[in-house]
Amino acid sequence: MNCCCGKRKRCEEETYQRFMNEEASFYEYADAVPKYFNDQIGEISEGISFTVTGYLAVNCERFSINLVHNNETRDVALHINPRLPQNYIVRNTKVQDIWGSEEVSSALPFLLSRGDKFSIQVLVTDACYMISVNGQHFATYTHRIPYRDVRILEVKGDVGNVEMQRTLVLSYPQRLPQSEAKNIELHIDNDGNEIDSSVEETVKIPHEWCLISAPITQSGSPPKSTNSLNDLALTLPYYGALPPNSLVEGRCLKIEGRVRLLPHSFYINLQKGQDIWPHPLIAFHLNPRFTKASSGAIGKAVVCRNAWLDGGWAQEERSELDTNFRPGRTFSLAIVCTKTAYEVYVNRIFMTDFKYKVSPGLVDAVYIQGDVKLWNVTLEQNPLIKGKNVRVYHNPLDTFEF
Repeated sequence: MNCCCGKRKRCEEETYQRFMNEEASFYEYADAVPKYFNDQIGEISEGISFTVTGYLAVNCERFSINLVHNNETRDVALHINPRLPQNYIVRNTKVQDIWGSEEVSSALPFLLSRGDKFSIQVLVTDACYMISVNGQHFATYTHRIPYRDVRILEVKGDVGNVEMQRTLVLSYPQRLPQSEAKNIELHIDNDGNEIDSSVEETVKIPHEWCLISAPITQSGSPPKSTNSLNDLALTLPYYGALPPNSLVEGRCLKIEGRVRLLPHSFYINLQKGQDIWPHPLIAFHLNPRFTKASSGAIGKAVVCRNAWLDGGWAQEERSELDTNFRPGRTFSLAIVCTKTAYEVYVNRIFMTDFKYKVSPGLVDAVYIQGDVKLWNVTLEQNPLIKGKNVRVYHNPLDTFEF
């Protein structure tokens, strides 16, 4: 907060009062002596990052990272509390010995394992704390009390060899080898290729990987392991890297995977850069949101399209469509570059389009998150149909005005 003197004090008192009026989590959290304690972390401002590393004990139940005010009640501005038996991470604030309401939701799977090394980064921005786990952005946490008064960082619980690094960063999150973007395979050498129009779309996903569950044999022995196949699948959130100027007319981004059994939504960003902060330029944001109505058709979704540029979202476009996405079923999605727009096809059937807001040549990263499992992402040619002057992926409605 940019208050000063008496104004700042009144502002903080109002913040505390709002906090006390919120629904609180009344639970005891009795930690032993900190495994790490530092009361000389210096003044806090936007862009300051704290990265805490260490090892989880083989019997780890939980641990906590706390950013604390150096006042009489040692108010906790940010409490990060991974709980391994429950497989979630609590975020909370404590003021005058009273805990606020917990936050536990995240689109990122739980990434901590007993006996393994961990790395948790906390970035301070004026709007919130941003938290990453093992190099992947995990959650944001809006400030409940002033962050500029934080003076202590402590770590408690079932961890060891704890270290902390304080840095001023220009981007977030700090990537680790396992969270670096994967290079997208390029299948674009044969510009003049043609295929027969009768050739059906094929999804190259192994049948075993597509099964929701494997049946148990009559002998009671466990099913054959599919770990090797699962290891070949792409983990979410997915970051794929493209060379600049890869997305040009006549090419398409091919995404193959499986929709989860009870999908809520997923999204695909074609963007410039891999950072979460500052916000990247997003040339195309595709976000199918599946209907919750029991009467809704399977695969029915509100499909949102947008772009982020000039510091904010453009005008959102949304349509309720039959997407050809089916819970538990595989799909082949193609985002096709035409002269003026992205066109989206599912299993070779046209779904929607989105006119360019910025040049697609700026795109160098693909970000995918949500209720899907991914098998493959490639950049390919949109081949011509043999004997015709049209490509395999072409909008049958021809809605564009050239």
